[in-house]
Amino acid sequence: MNKKKYFIIIAVVIIYTIISLGTEKISLEDLGIITGIGYDMKKVSPTEKKYIFPFSVYDFETSGKRSSHISVGEGRNVGETIETRQKQMNKTILQGLERTFVIGEVFAENGLKPILDERARNYQTSDMAFGAICKGKSEEILGMNIEGYGSSSEFIAGLIERQQGYNFFSQNYKVIDMLVRIDAEGRNLVMPYIDVQEGKIEIVGLAIFKKDKMIATTDLYTAKILNLLREDNVKGVLSYQKKPKEYTDIYVTSKRKVKCEKKQDKYTFTIDLKLTGNIASNTLYKDILTNLKDKEEYEKLMSKKVQDNCNEFLNKMKNEYKTDCLELGREAAAKYGRRKGIDWNEIVCNSEIKVNVKVIVNEQGRGDFIK
Repeated sequence: MNKKKYFIIIAVVIIYTIISLGTEKISLEDLGIITGIGYDMKKVSPTEKKYIFPFSVYDFETSGKRSSHISVGEGRNVGETIETRQKQMNKTILQGLERTFVIGEVFAENGLKPILDERARNYQTSDMAFGAICKGKSEEILGMNIEGYGSSSEFIAGLIERQQGYNFFSQNYKVIDMLVRIDAEGRNLVMPYIDVQEGKIEIVGLAIFKKDKMIATTDLYTAKILNLLREDNVKGVLSYQKKPKEYTDIYVTSKRKVKCEKKQDKYTFTIDLKLTGNIASNTLYKDILTNLKDKEEYEKLMSKKVQDNCNEFLNKMKNEYKTDCLELGREAAAKYGRRKGIDWNEIVCNSEIKVNVKVIVNEQGRGDFIK
């Protein structure tokens, strides 16, 4: 973290402290600032669960030096974890500046409602913190040391935020996004899925939810297609390779439109994707823009390739996930009426879903280098 951000945090802490505590004075050295929260769960017996919530906490010394540590709360419920955590703390905990929250797989599979209930009720917490599901335990991820960062939670927040513009990721992975999607009619949550690869934290795919429970995880390639079908106005790279040394890459922005038609009890959904962008690399065509025939050929090849990939994902969604990952039910409910007790996951997965893809090449950068 640079000096500017460092001073901003200190200023916010001081202002917050003055407002919260009134005339009561408290020094910065007596504060523990939560920057990241983890959520893990362990089954003690078939009927009993133990919640394990690690907190990444910043400490400040009188010299101005900053350090971080992990404080863990355990209990049979959310309230107990807070109390057991504080038994280990010799400082006043400050919430509201957390950058990220990381949810372990076991917790996610058992449901997010305990988290969301606490997040919604607690006025001190931040609704704008980024969230992710992690392979294994969140405590291990939050406890990692990342060079150049005060804590791994800081790195994870930046990692998620900087995905915008790549692999068609959106920015809808904050606490507020979870609150508005869980239990909303025709909507389902997806979240970044992170893991440690060769000692580094990486986004390796997406976690797919039905209601508040995680039902599956994907690899990054599948996540890319899911994002493309689900999100509007997102960016990513599409590739077409004919031979090892003959390929093209195009950096595109997507435009997504969904149409829903109902005949008797049968629904039909049509997803129109318009992908417009610039050539990022090209060893396949000599001059794709001035040669109209080559340009049209490439656009058709790429459009078909993307359409085939989308249809492959739709088949997986219907038969493996059996969940409306694309929020098509939201479109149907908006058109034909809400609150009718319809299971949109079932309806969508048993409906015809058509995908139309149109790829348009605008530019090819400064020109060709490889002749």
